[in-house]
Amino acid sequence: MQERKLNMFAKQEEYMALRQYIKLVSDATGGTAGALRRAINSQLTRRQKQLIGMYYIEQMPMQDIADELGLHISSVSRTIKRGRERLKSSLSYGGRNLMASLEEC
Repeated sequence: MQERKLNMFAKQEEYMALRQYIKLVSDATGGTAGALRRAINSQLTRRQKQLIGMYYIEQMPMQDIADELGLHISSVSRTIKRGRERLKSSLSYGGRNLMASLEEC
């Protein structure tokens, strides 16, 4: 049970790190931030870019995104998750590495 709680905490840290990092990247062009911007532009579908921007940059709750776009919340959640997975695999970084990058900024 304790291990499960630690795993859930680690996932929450990863999501928060990614949210902060994508927000920082919105104006960046070089280094890791630039690589993330290029990955967002080249690896994500148009819908993934839109939803990731709304969720991470504009920090809208998933339910609000779903309501605004006329989508089911599960579609929003699934699209954001798939976009996150694409970014992680294209950059070969996990949430812990993103956290380390944030601490260096």
